[in-house]
Amino acid sequence: MNAMLKFLAAGVVVVISALPVAVAAQSIHAQCDGYQVVSSQSSTGSATFRAKVDRANKTIQYELNYKNLEGDVIQSHIHFSRPGSNGGIVLFLCTNAGNTPASATPAPLCPGTREGTVTGTLQASDVVYVPFGNQFPPPPTGTQGISPGDFDDVVRAIDAGATYVVVHTEAQPTGELRGQIPGRDDHAADQH
Repeated sequence: MNAMLKFLAAGVVVVISALPVAVAAQSIHAQCDGYQVVSSQSSTGSATFRAKVDRANKTIQYELNYKNLEGDVIQSHIHFSRPGSNGGIVLFLCTNAGNTPASATPAPLCPGTREGTVTGTLQASDVVYVPFGNQFPPPPTGTQGISPGDFDDVVRAIDAGATYVVVHTEAQPTGELRGQIPGRDDHAADQH
């Protein structure tokens, strides 16, 4: 009988260890400065963006800290593009312009004037596409392939290192600070 219990216990351990393990939230970050802006510029400002991407619940919890800005903050976003090029806005982090697209939850106000911290939680309905300047034609044709509401599409772009954070100010409305969000180290392995 004792041998039978050991056998059953071993079987339970094998079954439990074979069950899928819940994937922990992925941490992402970006250090923002004027040198990463396209075209680069000198700024006394800096910003740090930190977030947790929860694929299972399709949420991104974030914190953005900015300080020493040369102009009053207007808004901040996550954009879609590789380093050295500009791309469209896919997520609003904060705005004092009241311009969050109607399809998304209104973004929180950007606190302070030249320094502040904003936190929030983004979800699939917050994924938008707003072209950057006149670089792309307007949606629906000019979306760089990002569909509003497609959380998985934005996460794939984050994993590929193809997203960046921008802090827009009155001194530099097109962006005073920028920071690329590094991709996942294992992204290349996922593509094969």
